[in-house]
Amino acid sequence: MASEPHTLQPRVSAGRYRFRWHSAAFLATMFALAMIAMAAVVVSSRASSTPLLDDHAMSASRALATTRLPEQIQLARAGELNLMLPVFQEEVTAIGYHPVDGEGVVIMSPSGRQINGSILSNLNVFSDSDGPGYFLMSEGGLQGSATCSMDVGAPAGTMVFAPVDGTIAGIRSYNLKGQCPDTEIKIQPQNQTRLLVVMTHMINLEASLGQPVRAGETRLGAVRKMDGCVEQQLSQYTYDSGNHLHLQVEHLKSNSRP
Repeated sequence: MASEPHTLQPRVSAGRYRFRWHSAAFLATMFALAMIAMAAVVVSSRASSTPLLDDHAMSASRALATTRLPEQIQLARAGELNLMLPVFQEEVTAIGYHPVDGEGVVIMSPSGRQINGSILSNLNVFSDSDGPGYFLMSEGGLQGSATCSMDVGAPAGTMVFAPVDGTIAGIRSYNLKGQCPDTEIKIQPQNQTRLLVVMTHMINLEASLGQPVRAGETRLGAVRKMDGCVEQQLSQYTYDSGNHLHLQVEHLKSNSRP
């Protein structure tokens, strides 16, 4: 009787090993079945998502996303002129001010708070009730006030709306720095006959010369893709390439046309 534990031990051990072998086979089988099921799900999901990749569907989706009107948020004042947000607020990546060369440029008084290079540069830009956050960007060798021009960052293709009430006084094409095709729009603000609001870095223009416009309602065009053509200073304050709408206000010179 004393030897029974020794004679039973090998059978218990063998059974344990058989159990482990069957467990390994079971797990391998389940893994294989899981992989097959996953593959079926992926194939099915790809098949069901294929219509979303249709060019017409994507274009319609983008058109819907870019036609939302921006809130009536004041970005800055230029003299007695209020400059309103020209793109849908959720599309804004950053707002930056910097000097520009040239005479007759009106100094702006930004609304809101200066962010001063916070790592949260493109988060909660409009969280302050006093106005949107903004950056004072480096001078870059340019002369003039630090707030005589404004860059409103937004992804390329974002719809641009008029920042003031007024009339389209000028439209022209030019080459930025002699190498990047660009378009400039000038708006003569309502009741401000000696000022012009100048906007650049736009494509797909919907504005026409002499057209009346309303702030935050009239579509002018879309933000142009400038990355790969020029280095965009605003990219130092955003998490993207820094595409943006450029805006400044100028005095209308005597005996000159817009």
